Amino acid sequence: MQVGSERPEPLLVYDGRIGDLYRIFLVNLLLNIVTLGIWRFWGITRTRRYVWSRTSSGGSRFEYDGTGGQLFVGFLLAALILGGLAVVAGGASLLLRHQGPIASLAPVFAFELCVLVLALGAPFSAQRYRLGHTVWRGIRGGMTGSMLAYGLHALLYFFLSVLTLYQLVPWASLRLLERKINASSFGNQRFACRGNAWSLYGRFLLTFLGVLVLGVVVFGMLFVLDQNLLRLLAHPAGQPSDPRLARQLILTVVPAYLVFGIGAALISASYSAAFYRHVTSHITMGGLRFSSAVSAAAVLSLVLGNALILLATLGLGAPIVTHRSVRFFTGNLLATGTLDLATLEQSEQQASRFGEGMFQVLDAGAGIT
Repeated sequence: MQVGSERPEPLLVYDGRIGDLYRIFLVNLLLNIVTLGIWRFWGITRTRRYVWSRTSSGGSRFEYDGTGGQLFVGFLLAALILGGLAVVAGGASLLLRHQGPIASLAPVFAFELCVLVLALGAPFSAQRYRLGHTVWRGIRGGMTGSMLAYGLHALLYFFLSVLTLYQLVPWASLRLLERKINASSFGNQRFACRGNAWSLYGRFLLTFLGVLVLGVVVFGMLFVLDQNLLRLLAHPAGQPSDPRLARQLILTVVPAYLVFGIGAALISASYSAAFYRHVTSHITMGGLRFSSAVSAAAVLSLVLGNALILLATLGLGAPIVTHRSVRFFTGNLLATGTLDLATLEQSEQQASRFGEGMFQVLDAGAGIT
């Protein structure tokens, strides 16, 4: 038996219902209130199991066999690790306080650097956990590589991007995605990706300059038209601020940020769509070649639509956002070629048991939660 097609077609089919997601969401919300948030980990698991079970490929549905207990224990272990690092850093800082302020601050700086690396690496370990607990036709996914190595690379790429005034962003983003994709597999079939950041740079530069000009115009006009904002920012430290100025700040800065955010999304949509198409078109697995025809309008509709839904419903529209996001992903992932199921065998990799703990503690990114 084979899966695939000689022309690009959606590889995944999602047939979930918003009503079902809302029932899960409302039960989770109630139990989170009753348990003071502890149910969160079991709630995440229930949502994922539903989404996975309503997603299929080649007529076979996916399964998610992670548990709420694993997420909870992973969270506790990650919290203990961070707490232990904080205690060590605090103790070292006290011991070095007589050596001068720089020496006493060194352990604190080292702790903050460790937390940053862990936060940057957390999405890698989270993907490893989710993929390792994804099952299709009895075969599960897997992932190799180190969370710390990924976090260190992400930190290095961030500094390089800053040093080049963010002109390395396309290259850094592509290289990090490639690390996650190339470390992933399904059964004995590995994913592979190698893109060309230079082909994305022209569109990125136009996007970068557009957002930069928008920011200068929006916030420049804000300072020119609202002298109260300048007075508030120039207020001497330690002195109580005038409540009228604080209210004025809210009435001016918040709308300015909204205008900038919406404008930046409009400007960035074309590059985001191009980046998604580029990465997807360079992914292969076995005999399958992936692609996408996603448009800037589709990206814009997803991003602004989800933001508006969450804002208008005060977060109660989360199931709609989940439904729209999964439909976007499954509807825009195309595949060409075939995968011979007779050659698809179980991987020897063991599924991570607590790999998402740091991600949950540091709230290090997005996901189905």
